[in-house]
Amino acid sequence: MNDEIKGFLGEDWLRYQKDLSATLASDIELLDSINRYILSNTGKQIRPMLCLLASRACGGSCLMAVPCAVAMELLHTATLLHDDVVDQADTRRGKATVGALYTPKDAVLIGDYWLAKATDVLVNNCDKRILNIFSNCLADLTRGEVLQMEKSESMETDFEGYVSIISKKTASLFRTAIFCGAYSAGASEATLKALDSYALHLGLAFQMRDDILDYHPSDVTGKPSGQDIRERKITLPLLEAFKSADEDEKAAVLQMVRDGKVEEVSAFVKNRKGIEGAQEVLRSESETAVDALGILPDSQARTYLSLLALKLSERDV
Repeated sequence: MNDEIKGFLGEDWLRYQKDLSATLASDIELLDSINRYILSNTGKQIRPMLCLLASRACGGSCLMAVPCAVAMELLHTATLLHDDVVDQADTRRGKATVGALYTPKDAVLIGDYWLAKATDVLVNNCDKRILNIFSNCLADLTRGEVLQMEKSESMETDFEGYVSIISKKTASLFRTAIFCGAYSAGASEATLKALDSYALHLGLAFQMRDDILDYHPSDVTGKPSGQDIRERKITLPLLEAFKSADEDEKAAVLQMVRDGKVEEVSAFVKNRKGIEGAQEVLRSESETAVDALGILPDSQARTYLSLLALKLSERDV
């Protein structure tokens, strides 16, 4: 569906891609070489896509939303570059990370460069309110990462703590993307509020699905499984499995997490139907996101926003 949406966005999507490449251009060959590598391995680019769709759904031409979409991708990629260094990751999306292909120092510096370019785009194209939204988003991303590190150390994460982490680490980017697209189209405050609810619940569902997939075999998802357990992250499937466990069982499983016993923890989650419970929570988040779109007039852009949320709740991997 992503290619279909990009086709729908047409010239606006092409302008976004062109502006993204132009923004990153430099006179330093190593910098350009690494940037070309990153751009050749981009993911679904869901955040800039949401920004442009929100603008279309609110009656905008996307012209003012394009710089915001560029800034969103720059900001998101910068966080991934830094995260890969923190996590000492060798691969992302099946490809070598910048830190593995070059050096961790290169990855940090390139991440800084992308973040600086995002700031440059915003300062030269956007007003104070959008700048403030991006600033708050960046602070949330940092706070979320630190909170997750704290919880991984203490092993005290409950559902509220889990939602707090993913609200900051994942949903904040979705909320910023949607706000910027809608705001640039001149959306009313009521519409902005409703779309913020859409973006929040979409972002939560997005991360919940990712966390569910981590408990599926790698030959099914195409991604390494059990990575959250290895990083001592207590995510939704495990929290759902804990609902039917007593305190002694929970303590034993938490010790397994501390010891990195992926197979044992996965078996506990499967036996206690943690995946099924997590899927129900995910479905509720997706449906709440779709309901928030009721404030918008019917349009193809609104339909795509709805489908993006509904697709997350599908059971199939």
